[in-house]
Amino acid sequence: MRKIRRHFHGLAFAVGLLAAFGATLSAGADLKSPSLVKTSLQIFAGVYGDMERKLAAKTYERLPHENQEFQDGAAAMRDAIASEPPAFKTQVETQLKKTLAASQHVADTSATRDDAQVHAALDALATSLTDLNGLFPESLRVAPGSVPPPRGPHGPGGPGGAAPK
Repeated sequence: MRKIRRHFHGLAFAVGLLAAFGATLSAGADLKSPSLVKTSLQIFAGVYGDMERKLAAKTYERLPHENQEFQDGAAAMRDAIASEPPAFKTQVETQLKKTLAASQHVADTSATRDDAQVHAALDALATSLTDLNGLFPESLRVAPGSVPPPRGPHGPGGPGGAAPK
């Protein structure tokens, strides 16, 4: 009888964990502000793309500026998840902090002007961004570097968001 009780408690614990995990996943699937989430992920992806271009051009001195844009973009993500359930917000905030630290590492490493070190830091940032994207539904995910960088307060091209032709 004791073994049955132990197995039952173990099973109940496992079901509880799955329910909690499922609640976190469903929070990501039913976001209150999906367009804001997508916009903030696009900001991160665009700034990451800018970092890649700066590295390719060996303009290391511009990477700290790109990092600042990354840090500023975090406010958009925090606003996007402000109304989400606490467990999901905590999960996103934890990964966001890792992503911001990875971006800061790119900026710090850029001072070495060592292409291999900066490239490794940028690769780590891409991994962290991919992990952040993974917290959201697939339809909202934006691969690092897959979109043009944001330009000004209204996106590419200024007011209206249209890029110049």
